Amino acid sequence: MPRYIVKWLNQSHVIAALAVLLTIPFFANVAHADSSAAAAVGNALVAAQSVTCQPTSTPRPQPTLPKGFTEQVLYSGCLTQPTAISFNSDRTRVFVAEKGGRVWNCDLASPNCTLFADLSSEVCNQGDRGLLGLAVDPQNDANVYALYSAPRATGTCSGNFLTGGQLSLLTASGETKILPPAGATSQTWCFFYQSHSIGGLVFGSDNKTLYVSAGDGASFDQVDYGQLDNACGDGTNLPQGAFRSQGVSPYSDGVILRITDPGTGTQSIAVVASGLRNPFRFVRLPGLTDELYVGNVGWNAWEAIDHVSVAGQNFGWPCYEGPGPQPDYQSTNYCGSVGGVTAPFFAYAHQSYVTTDDRKGRTCGARPIGGGPDKNGSVISAIGFTDGTSTTYPAPYNEALYFGDLLRQCIWTMQPPDNTPQPFEKGLQGGPVDLKVGQNGDLFYVDFVTSTVRRIIHK
Repeated sequence: MPRYIVKWLNQSHVIAALAVLLTIPFFANVAHADSSAAAAVGNALVAAQSVTCQPTSTPRPQPTLPKGFTEQVLYSGCLTQPTAISFNSDRTRVFVAEKGGRVWNCDLASPNCTLFADLSSEVCNQGDRGLLGLAVDPQNDANVYALYSAPRATGTCSGNFLTGGQLSLLTASGETKILPPAGATSQTWCFFYQSHSIGGLVFGSDNKTLYVSAGDGASFDQVDYGQLDNACGDGTNLPQGAFRSQGVSPYSDGVILRITDPGTGTQSIAVVASGLRNPFRFVRLPGLTDELYVGNVGWNAWEAIDHVSVAGQNFGWPCYEGPGPQPDYQSTNYCGSVGGVTAPFFAYAHQSYVTTDDRKGRTCGARPIGGGPDKNGSVISAIGFTDGTSTTYPAPYNEALYFGDLLRQCIWTMQPPDNTPQPFEKGLQGGPVDLKVGQNGDLFYVDFVTSTVRRIIHK
């Protein structure tokens, strides 16, 4: 990674979670920073505001890509810590979320972005917290769903601080809080530590159902089975902590929720996947299916892609990680009742190469600070599908799953049900935190490190 980033990194934290990168002081925003004088307090209404980004460019040197592919920088010099993107129905515009709480509506035909919403006064932006999930309603471009960290009490968001998650609908009229609804006396999620907060948003195949992910909310520094604190107030009986992902708490931490008819009188909520440590990003298999592929950020040893094919699957965290038992949590004696665990679709060890090509002297990552194949750490930070709509992508890449590791600075590809990855892009300038198929069926990604949105084309 660039030296100005590396000097802020603590290696033991880096390999634990994506949360660590987002705690780098160089990048951290002041909590609740008012990023726009036009922001209307409390309802996300914004006055007309636009920015002009630098024109589309081709970075030099180019990352290493398969023959015929080129990476372009679409939006640069105008965004601050972008975290997520979502396209309108005809893919002529892309909405971009910033970690601090702003949402931009950007024109793919020009370098212009218009401020769509400003949630800066609502968002707790520190560490792994912020505005992290975004999804445009496939049936109505005027509706944009946002997922962010929100303080549960007045005060700053610095350090270990009690926060929850907020799923909201954003329109030109402002913000409507959906989960939890405005005025609710209980929270859906609870997070005390800076890591493993809310994650991503994905629409189901019916274009109405919304899937929402959230991390386990536990400490990433040490084993946390609830003995460290009772800040969430969900009981003194152990286990808690990371075991919230096993349903021991009233909070929906460490799970993926399915929300039917969000924001309506018939809204219903169900857990479709549990036992997840930090499902920061996940994607739906294209077509008439609600199968999900989840990038599950690991702890000290493994990163995983989990395949949710039926509702109710348990992926085992914290008792299991990667291909087997998690020894530190197994030693707590709370894992006896955790069974019927689904193994990951694919997993790679921090101390191993992702592919054999990586081993052949062409490793992913920047200059090592500690050695080993993962160099500066490992974190599965983005995952997405191409959907077969491209007229230029070759067949192996046109309907494929892609996943990226921000710290190894690479993107790989595979074609499920085949779970054998192949290198796709190496030597990224920064790293991906969101991968989406967009205009012309091309692959787009958000680079958090360089505050850019990038596109990969093929000629």
